Amino acid sequence: MEMKDEFLKRIDHFKSEEAKNKKSYGLISLLRFAAFILAACFTYLVIKSLSIFMIFGTVLSYILFIYLLSIHSKISYNLLRIKNMIEVNEKYLKRLDGTWTSFEDCGIDKVDEEKPYLTDLDILGEKSLFQLINTTKTFFGREKLIAILKNPDKDINKIKERQEAVRELGEKLDFTQKIEGEGIINKNTVENPTQLLDYVENLKRAFSSPIAKIISWVVPVITIITSIIIVYYKLDRYYGYIGLFFTIHLLINGIGYAKISPVLGPIYKRKNDLESYFNILKLIENEEFKSSYLKELKEKLIFDGKSANTILKELTSIVERIEYTSNIIGYVILSVIFFWDYHRLFEFENWKSKYGKYIREWLDVIGEFESLSSLSAVFHLNSKLTFPEFSKEQLVFSGKEIGHPLIDEKTRIYNDVDMTDSIFIITGSNMSGKTTFLRTVGINLVLAYAGAPVCGKKLTCSVVDIYTSMRITDDLNRGMSTFYVELIRMKKMIENIKTKHPMIFLIDEIFRGTNSNDRIVGAKSVLKSLNEKWVFGLISTHDFELCNLEYDDKNRIKNYHFSESYEGNKIKFDYKLKKGRSDTTNAKYLMKMIGIDIIE
Repeated sequence: MEMKDEFLKRIDHFKSEEAKNKKSYGLISLLRFAAFILAACFTYLVIKSLSIFMIFGTVLSYILFIYLLSIHSKISYNLLRIKNMIEVNEKYLKRLDGTWTSFEDCGIDKVDEEKPYLTDLDILGEKSLFQLINTTKTFFGREKLIAILKNPDKDINKIKERQEAVRELGEKLDFTQKIEGEGIINKNTVENPTQLLDYVENLKRAFSSPIAKIISWVVPVITIITSIIIVYYKLDRYYGYIGLFFTIHLLINGIGYAKISPVLGPIYKRKNDLESYFNILKLIENEEFKSSYLKELKEKLIFDGKSANTILKELTSIVERIEYTSNIIGYVILSVIFFWDYHRLFEFENWKSKYGKYIREWLDVIGEFESLSSLSAVFHLNSKLTFPEFSKEQLVFSGKEIGHPLIDEKTRIYNDVDMTDSIFIITGSNMSGKTTFLRTVGINLVLAYAGAPVCGKKLTCSVVDIYTSMRITDDLNRGMSTFYVELIRMKKMIENIKTKHPMIFLIDEIFRGTNSNDRIVGAKSVLKSLNEKWVFGLISTHDFELCNLEYDDKNRIKNYHFSESYEGNKIKFDYKLKKGRSDTTNAKYLMKMIGIDIIE
């Protein structure tokens, strides 16, 4: 089955589940309303005629109402989860049909001028690799995915660990989609949680003295017992004391509000965030993993024999109980009479003192799973994928049927390439595929270092620093022309040579911003500087004079080209890399095609 059919099948399944849940939602809404009316009637009757039967009926009706409220809330949450799963699968369809460029998050905010390859190779920004594969929905997840693309790991053993993890997650589509779906539930999880983390790690208590806790237990007991005695024995002259007790309770709640609200308020506002984190942790802990890296991550979610999921459930339960007083009935019965907010405060503070410092690490684990899941998304977008092998002996980028992962599979062209200890000078006509080939090499290296599969049948590569000079624009704010900006790029490449760190360079149309004589002289100088045994790379040019460098004394510079053919008024490109220099140009032909007269 093609992946498109698989995603369509999933969408149909979730839409069927959505229809069933909507029916249940409507039925429970009616029952909940009926239970509320019943509770109101019993409350009225118990006020008019106090009896054991009326009290029993009132209590049961309120329990029924709260129970139906809980069921209604669960169905509502299920509907939201189903809606998110439909959205997740629809986004996969967009990745397959090429409309993924409409995804809102393209990572443009993380572009770094010191790392030109991020935009030159379409790693971040509009129509980028990040925009295509990103399935992260939490702040840490997004940060980790961007970090592995911006600062890839140079340790081959760690890369292989990630490869193993990404390969396994690529086979767990249900699991990775559920993680993404749970993350969508609350849009706020993508925001920086530092404030939340600082808050749960703060162990300062609202009440330093135990008196507040004693009052919160003793006063309600005295009030309830005394009030029951007064009402039951109909001690009319003492009814005023019930009002006095009620006033005292209001006063105690008013005094405590200034200290309780700043503590419970922020955690209640993050209720949806916590619910989302809790559900993701639950998914991780219920999943079995084979890869050592995923197992290590999962082991970080255990503390004192308790799972992070169980511990966070305790917190979400506290927050759920805080919500009980969000309506007038709950507030009067629970907060005013039983000092509910005081008890939730003490409960939350005890939880913070035990587990608050571990939340940061758990969110970090969630983020790592999200970043790995994003990298595994590549599996479901291309049929021709492979995990690269890494060479420590030579500078090498050698592959079979290597393609560009951002180009639609139906139109993608694959090339064999062997750049072992070589520098390729690539010539060819406009639009023949030179620039795309440079980006194909670069973007597959970034995927390789991230631990993801690359687009191709086979690839062996070295771990090197990536330097690019491709999308060059002037910088008016700093008064720099395109030529000057390009000179700065070249300077950085040449300076890196002095460190003797292995590197690859990808240079497109070198020195296009100056005259042909200076361009050729400058290009030859740069190439001779870059021609060291720890450096290899690709350079595209229209200047055939550079092709003469193939016969240098080091025998590392080689000529390759792309070509085109003509049929009537049409140009056809095969986008296939060929040995040797180009012997055709098409600039004049293209100008004639669009109606520009050529004056010879």
